[in-house]
Amino acid sequence: MNAIDPVTLVVVQNGLQRVASEMDLTFERAAFSPVISEGFDRSDGIYHRDTGDVIAQGELGLPIFVGVMQFTTRAVIAQKREVVDGDVFLVNDPYCGGTHL
Repeated sequence: MNAIDPVTLVVVQNGLQRVASEMDLTFERAAFSPVISEGFDRSDGIYHRDTGDVIAQGELGLPIFVGVMQFTTRAVIAQKREVVDGDVFLVNDPYCGGTHL
């Protein structure tokens, strides 16, 4: 694997974190419930499509949700469904980490 210079790495990481922050803002603006918009009862992020590792997470979600999302992502990956660019997964299974929608 080719080495990535530190400046490029920081620029890309900050860009991905900004995307996650925009996801937070979209959640806040689109939510019908004040529990989601004001109570931060939510979680979002960007995860590696093969491993489920965290790439960037929203900063405003409740820690109980943010802390389990990579495990939830791994549970989705374990189902071995074909994943194509643009796919989005919503999880509402308390047994694989997502506590509720």
